[in-house]
Amino acid sequence: MVPTLAGPAQLVPLASLASRGTSVIALRTAAQRGRLKAQRGDDGQWRSTRAWVTEYQRSRYERKPR
Repeated sequence: MVPTLAGPAQLVPLASLASRGTSVIALRTAAQRGRLKAQRGDDGQWRSTRAWVTEYQRSRYERKPR
């Protein structure tokens, strides 16, 4: 609910940006590895924007079903 109110450029916690295709764990790992643009707050919580998550999702390698 927070990302809807915040807009695509507002920093919000990764938990509120997770979806069926991308879990919070996947987002946090991508942020830690530098694959997702994100910022870690003084409280230790990772934050990103909807636009950055969309950019990350488009850049991910997807396996084709065999």
